[in-house]
Amino acid sequence: MRIECGPAHDRRIFELTLPQAKRIGVMVSGGMDSALLYYILLYLRQEQNSDHYIRPFAIMRKEGSKYHAKPVVSKIASYFDIDDFPTIVGDTTLPEQDQVESGVKQAIELIRMETMFVGVISNRAEHLIGYDKLTYTETEYIKYPFLNLEKSHIVDLFYQLNIPELLEFTHSCDLHETVHCNKCNGCTERIWGFSQMGINQ
Repeated sequence: MRIECGPAHDRRIFELTLPQAKRIGVMVSGGMDSALLYYILLYLRQEQNSDHYIRPFAIMRKEGSKYHAKPVVSKIASYFDIDDFPTIVGDTTLPEQDQVESGVKQAIELIRMETMFVGVISNRAEHLIGYDKLTYTETEYIKYPFLNLEKSHIVDLFYQLNIPELLEFTHSCDLHETVHCNKCNGCTERIWGFSQMGINQ
């Protein structure tokens, strides 16, 4: 898959192909980025009629995963006429920045996934108030296909792939588990992404 996406003033290329490894895991939080990534992986498997095994994983983090990960996975699975649910992994007693790493490690070591996909995007400084910008490095086992994209590009991909209704199932708030406060980093970034594309959320 190769798609040009984003606002007119910041067009970027998104590319993703299925790896040679057949057992693929994807971290799904219930947010926009991971939902899109899980959808794309299933879409590529169907389009190529491949025999890849794609399994969603979730960490019950404070940003609302316990309320949104399962409905998001279920909705995406319905597009492909399959039943699916996320496998719960990760150590939520660790600092927040280490929880995803712990989930990926469990998926690889305990459940024998060969490659893990994580939907991390490029966050602008104004959407990381109070947080350090982390550095992510791809390896043979961990892939970050959205690292060169910002939230506006993610929004555009939802519309280009004709799945805007999936956005209604996603959750971006850092402070509340079931509603959007429209003030935190996550909410501000989501609002910004839509505004950059000229779309009313």
